[in-house]
Amino acid sequence: MENASKALIIAGAILLSILIIAIGVFIYNSAAETIRGANLSPQEIQQYNEPFEQYGGDNVSGSMAMSLCDAVRNHNLGNSSDYSKQIQVITGTATDPTPASTSAVTAASVNNVKKTLRSGYTYKVTFGYDSETGYVTQIGIQQN
Repeated sequence: MENASKALIIAGAILLSILIIAIGVFIYNSAAETIRGANLSPQEIQQYNEPFEQYGGDNVSGSMAMSLCDAVRNHNLGNSSDYSKQIQVITGTATDPTPASTSAVTAASVNNVKKTLRSGYTYKVTFGYDSETGYVTQIGIQQN
């Protein structure tokens, strides 16, 4: 009887050790993923932002602003499962919004801004950046 109780104690200690190791691995993986996202190289950030920043400026034609809306809509559809990569288009000046939005930006919201743009006008296009990743997360389009 004495040997059986010692065997149960040893088995319990082994299970407890495995549980502690599993929790440690989980915490390490979570922390490592956060650090990987924060350590983006400047080249990666530039490569991500470049397709949108090429449309920026104070005297952007209406057709270029409409092309920007199309590019953003396609980007958002391609990244529909990653809300942190969604780009919001607004009428007005862009701000630096809080990172990692919790919902997708719909294609309809981008199309609503696009509908207000006209080919014969010029627009000021500004960008808002995620403070953690440096990615463009908001684009403001304002008529001159």
